[in-house]
Amino acid sequence: MKPIYASVLLCTVLTACTQDDKPQAEIDTAAYRVQNTQDLQHKIDRLNVQLTMDFQNFKKTESLAFSDQAVLDVNNLKTLHLHAVSSTSLKPTKEAYCKMMNSYFNELYRLGHFNLNLLDGVVLDGAAQKGLKQKFATADAFYAFALSDYSSYKQAQQIMGFGCNLREALTPK
Repeated sequence: MKPIYASVLLCTVLTACTQDDKPQAEIDTAAYRVQNTQDLQHKIDRLNVQLTMDFQNFKKTESLAFSDQAVLDVNNLKTLHLHAVSSTSLKPTKEAYCKMMNSYFNELYRLGHFNLNLLDGVVLDGAAQKGLKQKFATADAFYAFALSDYSSYKQAQQIMGFGCNLREALTPK
């Protein structure tokens, strides 16, 4: 019996001591940098159009997960909770929703973060226009901004009973 316990203990120690050091992918900051405020606004507007299309497609393919099929108003993401996935939906549906929304917020963060000097001239509908530079300065600041000031993403997650872990999505992988 002792060799079995020793084997189990050795496996546990080796597993605990093994680091999962996956190389961090470098973010291509040049892909997010723009020349002027109009270009930044245009990229943000395109990102919002893409979210509208992605959300409509998601609602069509996962129609049972939503109580209505109304179009998401990307110019007012404080209404995002009105488009929450049902709490009775299957886990893969909830995960797909999280992936779609986390991807949107991640791209928005990177666009703002890599163009901090241009944020004063950008209009984010539904958000206070002052202090955007501070809200995009760090992933933690943006996380708080996205969940409380800019959208009702937190409430949408509470309604569906599933956390989307936006904080992790904002860190480079």
